[in-house]
Amino acid sequence: MIEIGAIGRDAMNIRRMRRSDIDAVLVLVNKTTEEKTRLTYRELAFDDPGGPLDLSFLAETEGQIIGFIMARLEYVYIPFVEVCLVHAVLVDPEYQRRHIGSALINELSSHCHLQNINTIRTLVRQDDDELRSFIQHLGFHRSNIINWDKTFETWSD
Repeated sequence: MIEIGAIGRDAMNIRRMRRSDIDAVLVLVNKTTEEKTRLTYRELAFDDPGGPLDLSFLAETEGQIIGFIMARLEYVYIPFVEVCLVHAVLVDPEYQRRHIGSALINELSSHCHLQNINTIRTLVRQDDDELRSFIQHLGFHRSNIINWDKTFETWSD
Protein backbone atom coordinates (compact mmCIF):
# COMPACT_ATOMS: atom_id res chain seq x y z
CA MET A 1 0.00 0.00 0.00
CA ILE A 2 1.28 3.44 -0.90
CA GLU A 3 0.26 6.43 1.16
CA ILE A 4 -0.42 9.26 -1.28
CA GLY A 5 -1.51 12.08 0.95
CA ALA A 6 -4.23 13.51 3.08
CA ILE A 7 -7.85 13.82 2.08
CA GLY A 8 -9.27 16.01 4.78
CA ARG A 9 -8.26 14.14 7.91
CA ASP A 10 -8.05 10.75 6.23
CA ALA A 11 -5.04 9.23 4.51
CA MET A 12 -5.53 7.85 1.00
CA ASN A 13 -3.80 4.70 -0.12
CA ILE A 14 -3.41 3.33 -3.63
CA ARG A 15 -3.02 -0.40 -4.12
CA ARG A 16 -3.51 -3.07 -6.77
CA MET A 17 -7.09 -4.16 -7.32
CA ARG A 18 -8.03 -7.69 -6.23
CA ARG A 19 -10.91 -9.98 -7.12
CA SER A 20 -12.33 -9.39 -3.63
CA ASP A 21 -12.77 -5.68 -4.51
CA ILE A 22 -15.28 -6.31 -7.33
CA ASP A 23 -18.46 -5.77 -5.28
CA ALA A 24 -17.21 -2.44 -3.87
CA VAL A 25 -16.08 -1.33 -7.34
CA LEU A 26 -19.55 -2.07 -8.73
CA VAL A 27 -21.14 -0.04 -5.91
CA LEU A 28 -18.93 2.91 -6.85
CA VAL A 29 -19.72 2.50 -10.57
CA ASN A 30 -23.45 2.53 -9.84
CA LYS A 31 -23.05 5.53 -7.53
CA THR A 32 -21.29 7.60 -10.17
CA THR A 33 -23.36 6.87 -13.27
CA GLU A 34 -26.76 8.34 -14.03
CA GLU A 35 -28.18 5.05 -15.27
CA LYS A 36 -27.20 1.81 -13.60
CA THR A 37 -24.40 0.05 -15.42
CA ARG A 38 -24.90 -3.26 -17.14
CA LEU A 39 -21.51 -4.34 -15.82
CA THR A 40 -21.81 -7.34 -13.54
CA TYR A 41 -19.66 -9.19 -11.04
CA ARG A 42 -19.20 -11.96 -13.58
CA GLU A 43 -17.94 -9.58 -16.26
CA LEU A 44 -15.48 -7.92 -13.91
CA ALA A 45 -14.31 -11.27 -12.56
CA PHE A 46 -13.64 -12.40 -16.14
CA ASP A 47 -10.95 -9.68 -16.35
CA ASP A 48 -9.29 -11.38 -13.36
CA PRO A 49 -8.46 -8.43 -11.07
CA GLY A 50 -5.06 -9.08 -9.55
CA GLY A 51 -4.28 -11.64 -12.27
CA PRO A 52 -1.18 -11.69 -14.48
CA LEU A 53 -2.57 -9.38 -17.20
CA ASP A 54 -4.46 -7.03 -14.87
CA LEU A 55 -2.92 -3.62 -14.20
CA SER A 56 -5.80 -2.10 -12.21
CA PHE A 57 -5.35 0.01 -9.09
CA LEU A 58 -7.74 1.55 -6.59
CA ALA A 59 -7.69 4.42 -4.13
CA GLU A 60 -9.13 3.95 -0.67
CA THR A 61 -9.52 5.81 2.57
CA GLU A 62 -10.52 4.15 5.84
CA GLY A 63 -11.16 0.91 3.93
CA GLN A 64 -13.62 2.59 1.53
CA ILE A 65 -12.88 2.53 -2.20
CA ILE A 66 -13.06 6.11 -3.48
CA GLY A 67 -11.64 5.62 -6.96
CA PHE A 68 -10.11 3.15 -9.36
CA ILE A 69 -8.35 2.77 -12.67
CA MET A 70 -9.15 -0.34 -14.69
CA ALA A 71 -6.27 -1.26 -16.97
CA ARG A 72 -5.00 -4.39 -18.64
CA LEU A 73 -1.91 -5.56 -20.45
CA GLU A 74 -2.66 -6.10 -24.13
CA TYR A 75 -0.51 -7.25 -27.01
CA VAL A 76 -1.16 -5.18 -30.13
CA TYR A 77 0.14 -5.52 -33.65
CA ILE A 78 0.54 -1.90 -34.69
CA PRO A 79 3.50 -2.60 -34.22
CA PHE A 80 3.62 -5.76 -32.07
CA VAL A 81 4.20 -4.41 -28.55
CA GLU A 82 2.93 -4.71 -25.01
CA VAL A 83 0.50 -1.90 -24.24
CA CYS A 84 -1.29 -1.01 -21.04
CA LEU A 85 -4.85 -0.26 -22.11
CA VAL A 86 -6.81 1.92 -19.67
CA HIS A 87 -10.50 1.03 -19.75
CA ALA A 88 -11.76 3.42 -17.06
CA VAL A 89 -10.75 5.92 -14.40
CA LEU A 90 -13.50 6.67 -11.92
CA VAL A 91 -13.55 8.71 -8.70
CA ASP A 92 -16.37 8.98 -6.17
CA PRO A 93 -18.14 12.34 -6.72
CA GLU A 94 -17.52 13.27 -3.07
CA TYR A 95 -13.77 13.00 -3.69
CA GLN A 96 -13.46 14.47 -7.18
CA ARG A 97 -11.17 17.43 -7.91
CA ARG A 98 -8.69 16.25 -5.27
CA HIS A 99 -6.12 14.79 -7.70
CA ILE A 100 -7.17 11.19 -7.04
CA GLY A 101 -7.51 10.40 -10.76
CA SER A 102 -4.06 11.87 -11.36
CA ALA A 103 -2.61 9.82 -8.49
CA LEU A 104 -4.12 6.63 -9.93
CA ILE A 105 -2.71 7.33 -13.40
CA ASN A 106 0.68 8.23 -11.94
CA GLU A 107 0.76 5.00 -9.92
CA LEU A 108 -0.14 3.00 -13.02
CA SER A 109 2.56 4.85 -15.00
CA SER A 110 5.20 4.05 -12.38
CA HIS A 111 4.17 0.40 -12.32
CA CYS A 112 4.29 0.14 -16.13
CA HIS A 113 7.70 1.81 -16.21
CA LEU A 114 9.06 -0.71 -13.69
CA GLN A 115 7.61 -3.58 -15.76
CA ASN A 116 9.11 -2.21 -19.02
CA ILE A 117 5.66 -1.58 -20.47
CA ASN A 118 6.47 1.50 -22.51
CA THR A 119 3.02 2.54 -23.76
CA ILE A 120 -0.18 3.36 -21.91
CA ARG A 121 -3.17 3.84 -24.19
CA THR A 122 -6.68 5.07 -23.49
CA LEU A 123 -9.65 5.96 -25.67
CA VAL A 124 -11.30 9.36 -25.27
CA ARG A 125 -14.41 10.68 -26.99
CA GLN A 126 -13.41 13.26 -29.55
CA ASP A 127 -15.84 15.82 -28.09
CA ASP A 128 -14.79 15.36 -24.44
CA ASP A 129 -12.57 18.42 -24.07
CA GLU A 130 -12.34 18.16 -20.28
CA LEU A 131 -11.06 14.57 -20.34
CA ARG A 132 -8.69 15.31 -23.24
CA SER A 133 -7.23 18.24 -21.31
CA PHE A 134 -6.86 16.07 -18.18
CA ILE A 135 -4.94 13.29 -19.90
CA GLN A 136 -2.79 15.71 -21.90
CA HIS A 137 -1.83 17.35 -18.61
CA LEU A 138 -0.65 13.90 -17.44
CA GLY A 139 1.62 13.45 -20.47
CA PHE A 140 -0.64 11.60 -22.90
CA HIS A 141 -0.62 12.66 -26.55
CA ARG A 142 -2.74 11.83 -29.56
CA SER A 143 -1.42 8.68 -31.23
CA ASN A 144 -1.36 7.81 -34.89
CA ILE A 145 -3.87 4.98 -34.34
CA ILE A 146 -7.39 5.62 -35.63
CA ASN A 147 -10.18 3.73 -33.93
CA TRP A 148 -12.83 2.20 -36.21
CA ASP A 149 -16.04 0.64 -34.90
CA LYS A 150 -18.64 -1.62 -36.43
CA THR A 151 -21.85 -1.79 -34.43
CA PHE A 152 -24.80 -4.17 -34.51
CA GLU A 153 -28.39 -3.79 -33.46
CA THR A 154 -29.36 -5.91 -30.47
CA TRP A 155 -32.08 -8.39 -31.27
CA SER A 156 -34.67 -9.03 -28.61
CA ASP A 157 -37.48 -11.58 -28.63
